[in-house]
Amino acid sequence: MKRALAEEIAQRALSFLAAHPQDLHRFLTASGLESQNLLDRREDKTILAAVLGYVAGVESLAKTFSEDEGLKPGELLQACAALDPHGSSAW
Repeated sequence: MKRALAEEIAQRALSFLAAHPQDLHRFLTASGLESQNLLDRREDKTILAAVLGYVAGVESLAKTFSEDEGLKPGELLQACAALDPHGSSAW
């Protein structure tokens, strides 16, 4: 998967989280970010990789997001690998 497409999917994942306040709050808690900091850094590749990794790591979120966005099986994980090939974006 091309990095540009992976970044687009990550941006959509961020919008998805923003529409689900409880899940957004869990992500902010897990990442240590404040909501304003997340908003200020929404284009940051590290943040995008973390958002995508978070969504992919929570089965219910991954399923709902993938279905809502019409992603093919495995596409979410391919996007994660494209943004963070070494799986190093741990907070």
